[in-house]
Amino acid sequence: MSESKNTDESNAIDFSKLSITNRFMFPLVMSHKEIAKPFIEAALGIKIYDLKDPEQEKTEQVSIFGKSVRYDVFTQQVDENGEIVSSFDLEMQVVDTGELPKRARYYQSVRDVHELHKGGSYTKLKSQYVLFICPEDIFSAGLPIYSFQNYATENKNIALNDRTFKNFYIFSEYQKLPDTHPLKKYLKYFATTTADTDETKRIHSKVEWYRTDGLTQERYMTWEQEIQLAVERERDRNEKIIAEQAQALTAKDLEIAELKARLAAVSGAKPTA
Repeated sequence: MSESKNTDESNAIDFSKLSITNRFMFPLVMSHKEIAKPFIEAALGIKIYDLKDPEQEKTEQVSIFGKSVRYDVFTQQVDENGEIVSSFDLEMQVVDTGELPKRARYYQSVRDVHELHKGGSYTKLKSQYVLFICPEDIFSAGLPIYSFQNYATENKNIALNDRTFKNFYIFSEYQKLPDTHPLKKYLKYFATTTADTDETKRIHSKVEWYRTDGLTQERYMTWEQEIQLAVERERDRNEKIIAEQAQALTAKDLEIAELKARLAAVSGAKPTA
């Protein structure tokens, strides 16, 4: 998918021009509860009693052999008694990697493992929401919002009620939302960087502050270097795997050739290729 002209995913980025859609800036800004809470309420049409402090780039792993996940922003809703009600994963995804639905599925499975301890009851599992914010319509149906949960194929009125929700918000389609929709102002801001409401002005103020903060800029440079190192490590790992597989295939071919030669020697026939 081509990148939106209002997103910041080029290799050479002017830090002073980073927008909310930048994958470094988004977790920074949304890690503030006073920004994340009204956004989640607008996105889901719910009222939240309180949130735990949002965590930026939270990493979870099931085991040393399992693939780890890193949420852009992770937070949990708590009720008046301090009990966890639900969890939210907010993802700014400006590039269509072709696997977002399956990534959402895996993210929720990892979260389930962390929520449910050995011997725990399945009824203890809380509601889970994965919210992907994208510039372009990855489903090509022209909708600004796609909300997914599990239903009976035979009757869409029957919900599985497993309390897992996967939502996709397409901010390039914000104009299709009615003006009264609470999320429209957010999607408009993501698409245009025009802050014309109290909520989006609050977001833009944070963006501008981080742009001018020297410590944040240093963190960004380190973060970019870490991303590049991670890419290089993954490339080296893949090249090693490919080399090992090629070596194994070569050894297998030699083994097959030797077996054919032995069979040919026993039968007195010429070995075939």
